Amino acid sequence: MKNLFFTLLFTIIGTAAFAQEIDIKDDVVTIDGKPCLKIGGGANNVSIMDMEGNEIIFLKFIHGSKYGKVYNKITFLDQKISFTSQSYIYTKKLLIKKLVQDKTLSDCKLDPAKVEKFALKMDENIEKD
Repeated sequence: MKNLFFTLLFTIIGTAAFAQEIDIKDDVVTIDGKPCLKIGGGANNVSIMDMEGNEIIFLKFIHGSKYGKVYNKITFLDQKISFTSQSYIYTKKLLIKKLVQDKTLSDCKLDPAKVEKFALKMDENIEKD
């Protein structure tokens, strides 16, 4: 019982130690308290920009198309890579969290090689005929 307690305790502490705090306030994304990205757009079309205002990611929520009721299309603009997801609907915060966890977004910059890998892993090919 004691071993189980300590194992659980170290697992929780280890997870918490590597978790990064992501917050969005006044259209600015902060990661661990550091301003990192800007957010723009509306409810269905979201632009994610670097701090200089260069649009780097476009997140689109698509409703009622021939491909499905609701799904996301995420486009990495500089790399000209996009993917679609229906089983995992990305919000702004969730997308940024996944990019940080996957180390695709590191030090407020996208790693182009990891962008391609991230898109390949997450793509569900919703719009494929």
